[in-house]
Amino acid sequence: MFRLSIGESHMSRVLIFAAFIASSFAGAAPLTAAELEPTLGKKGRLLLEEEFDGQTLPKGWIVKAGKLRVADGTLRASQNREAGKLGLFSREQPMQDVVIQIEFKFDGARGINVSVNPSPGELIKHGHLYSVMISPQMWNITEHNDKSDRKSQSKALASARETFDQGRWYTLLIENKGGDVVAHVEGKQPLRASSPDFKVKKPGLEFRVSGRDNGEVSFDNLKVWELEPLVKE
Repeated sequence: MFRLSIGESHMSRVLIFAAFIASSFAGAAPLTAAELEPTLGKKGRLLLEEEFDGQTLPKGWIVKAGKLRVADGTLRASQNREAGKLGLFSREQPMQDVVIQIEFKFDGARGINVSVNPSPGELIKHGHLYSVMISPQMWNITEHNDKSDRKSQSKALASARETFDQGRWYTLLIENKGGDVVAHVEGKQPLRASSPDFKVKKPGLEFRVSGRDNGEVSFDNLKVWELEPLVKE
């Protein structure tokens, strides 16, 4: 269901190209982590919660490449540089209109992707749906290419130059309603992107980590909610 299709060089090209696109979500003041709430609707039923308080990887996580471990109440991920692949792991959780919240901290790594894929049979295109990509210097929302079309290319639909310090915790909140996606991090202007394909059903979450010299990313307090309308339709 989840397959690695974006190498570190491609990930870097998308991030570098996106740095020249000034399409951050204007008009919204940066918020604190405690103030982060969806703007496209409201949090509904809680679908998934992971606090990583145990000693082993919780059930439902799939490691495809790299290293993934639980330590000191956090999920720690790194790239296997010798294999030449990004760290790739996923958590199955069927969803559609959704709110995703997770805390992350760079511990030497150079980038993360938090991605979703279309469920089988939802789209004619092949490949990933969209990713929120974050590096220590910038972040973006990328719509991925159609792997069945050689001319298709991944596109950074929204991006901004921002600083994400090593060793500091941040909270990422992603909301997806229909074809609209908004990404929030406390203290940053939100990013907004739209595509008709974003409305489809998704089978779960997928994460990628890039880094060198045993650099890691720590994750904690993952929560996924259904996204409900602000007013019942």
